[in-house]
Amino acid sequence: MGKIKLNENQFKIFLKHAILEQNEEEYHKISPEEYKDLLKLSGYHGKGISKLPMFKGKPIWITGDLDIPNTPTNSLGNVQYVQGRLDISNTNISDISNLKAKGYIQDYGTPIERRRKAEILRQKLEDAEERKSIGEWDLDSPDIDDLGLAANALYQNLVNNREIDDITEEEKEELKQKMSEIQVLQKQYDDAEDHDDELYEKISDLETEIEELENKSNSVYNLIPMRYDYHGMYMFEIIGVEDVEGNEYAVGHDNIMGKAAYSYVENYIDDVGIEGFNESFLENYIDEQEVEEFAREFWENDVRDNPESYFDESDYELSEEQEERIETLENYISELEELRVTIEAQKDECESEERECDEFEEKLEEIDDNITEAQDEIDGIEPDREPTEEMIGEIVDDRVSDAIGNPIRFFQDFGMDWKEYVDKDSLVIGLVESDGYGMMSGYDGTYDTQEVNGQIYYIIRIH
Repeated sequence: MGKIKLNENQFKIFLKHAILEQNEEEYHKISPEEYKDLLKLSGYHGKGISKLPMFKGKPIWITGDLDIPNTPTNSLGNVQYVQGRLDISNTNISDISNLKAKGYIQDYGTPIERRRKAEILRQKLEDAEERKSIGEWDLDSPDIDDLGLAANALYQNLVNNREIDDITEEEKEELKQKMSEIQVLQKQYDDAEDHDDELYEKISDLETEIEELENKSNSVYNLIPMRYDYHGMYMFEIIGVEDVEGNEYAVGHDNIMGKAAYSYVENYIDDVGIEGFNESFLENYIDEQEVEEFAREFWENDVRDNPESYFDESDYELSEEQEERIETLENYISELEELRVTIEAQKDECESEERECDEFEEKLEEIDDNITEAQDEIDGIEPDREPTEEMIGEIVDDRVSDAIGNPIRFFQDFGMDWKEYVDKDSLVIGLVESDGYGMMSGYDGTYDTQEVNGQIYYIIRIH
């Protein structure tokens, strides 16, 4: 029997499965339900579970989703693989560094999350201190960029609104003097042989005053740029300022606010759908051109396919050719009748002279036959039962006009969803014009403006 040859891709797949099977043999597999039962029996001590003889010292493989939120668990023991998602929210688990999960890991409210947040905050503070040390966002810096200008706009706005206390130049000088004064007093107190209560009290009062001034020593560097933007606007959060700690703001100059607002509304419409809006508001944004195109196509087809539903006999008219033929025949009959009068007079004269008058009788019969034939042709002329383009056009135009005048009724009459014909672009513009930029605020539905270096910046609190 010949050897089976594998190409490169087949070999990689084979090797992957072989390694996986080998690795799986190194684990003790257990279902999430079994593990949770053991965890409960052990008093939620995962390390104790790992020591059970049934596991033979092997690492544990959970065969599905492991959800143990809001339990007093402090460890998962020797669990090293979860074949699904892992939820350890609001537990005391502090380390899962040796664990892998196929799905996402939810660790809200755990020491792990707190350490992660502390590290993120440390890095933010370090970056802010670096910006401050080089004066990156100082307004008088020649290298300040638009991000720095936006930060200054937000900071000045918060100061103006008294949400942040900013130390004045006078207060800076006062702080400097008090720092010098407390050094002198502290030296006097240290050098005194006896405890000086009065001096001690002065020092305590100065410390309180210095602390109050230092607490006002905020700056634009308390604003931390966030990693993501808000529809093209810069995002900032505040750290180190007690009353506004963690607040988030979006800031953008007037050149981008229109685009930002449109982007916000477009995303909002995508999220909530057309159904999320008041119908009376949506009516103003039905696409009239689409309504007209649909209605015209519909009525054009229906009128042509079912003319009997739209026209009766009184609606049809003789064609121009038919009218001309009737007029010709009527003139012909009139001429024949005049000729008949003349022939009859000749016949009477002939009979009065007692002559042979048969030829006049023959002529009269021939005239009567021609008159009858002409009248029969007139009587047989009828309007064409096919509607003309003009007739169709009039009906279609009337129906289309009605549809445009009341599109909702038009679509409802045919059991159609009229909201499919809302002009999304017009709706976006209408929402921006009616609600303004404040609609972008998920906090209080308002916005503010601040001028910096001749540029207007819009400020929106998000959180």
